[in-house]
Amino acid sequence: MIRLPINSIEWTVGAIALYTFSFKSWRSYRRTKNLLAQMYYILGTTFGTALAFFGLPGLLTQDAHILRYTYFSADLLVQISMQLQVWILWFIGLRNRARLRTLLAFTVPVSVLSITLEVLTSNVTVSQSPYLIVYTDKTPVLVLKSIIYLTIAMPLGYFFLRQVPLQTTRQAKVKLMASGMFFIVVCLAATSNNIFDKGSDTPTSAVAVTIFFIIFLLAQLPRPRQQ
Repeated sequence: MIRLPINSIEWTVGAIALYTFSFKSWRSYRRTKNLLAQMYYILGTTFGTALAFFGLPGLLTQDAHILRYTYFSADLLVQISMQLQVWILWFIGLRNRARLRTLLAFTVPVSVLSITLEVLTSNVTVSQSPYLIVYTDKTPVLVLKSIIYLTIAMPLGYFFLRQVPLQTTRQAKVKLMASGMFFIVVCLAATSNNIFDKGSDTPTSAVAVTIFFIIFLLAQLPRPRQQ
């Protein structure tokens, strides 16, 4: 029987869900030329690729040296996606309160410092029981990541949820609610891992987030038309 790392499966499912979100946003942008749809597909592609770098390598190899480089590549894409989220957050909720360049002047240095310290200090190992790819970060990296997640991803999820009552169709409400919950759930899961598990997944968190990714993926799929 083939055994696969639990969290590699988790992040691969997440990548599939985000690529689906990105594709649907791209189709919407081609049809409407809506700037927000363009932001969504750029973010979905970037974040989806980050999750693919977290997930797919662990399904193919146990070489910790390779996994260390793919882990850093994944987190670099995560930090880029965080700046894209700042762009979206500014566009949908902060345009009248702050300049985009002002926000980026605070968030970009935090991301750069986080990824730099990570490259210098973090490590990747493979645990056989439970079967996980274990990412171990030092305290400064964990703190910086948590600050980024809580100050960017969490508010973005909140702004998405706040727009749900404004939608006119049930399908639009479901998709927007799923999108908002995506950012909140992933943010809380990542922050929880940072606080309690040195930045890595546990079997419980991996299974719970996988289930949520499946729900998010199903929310992106087209519904059969009622006769």
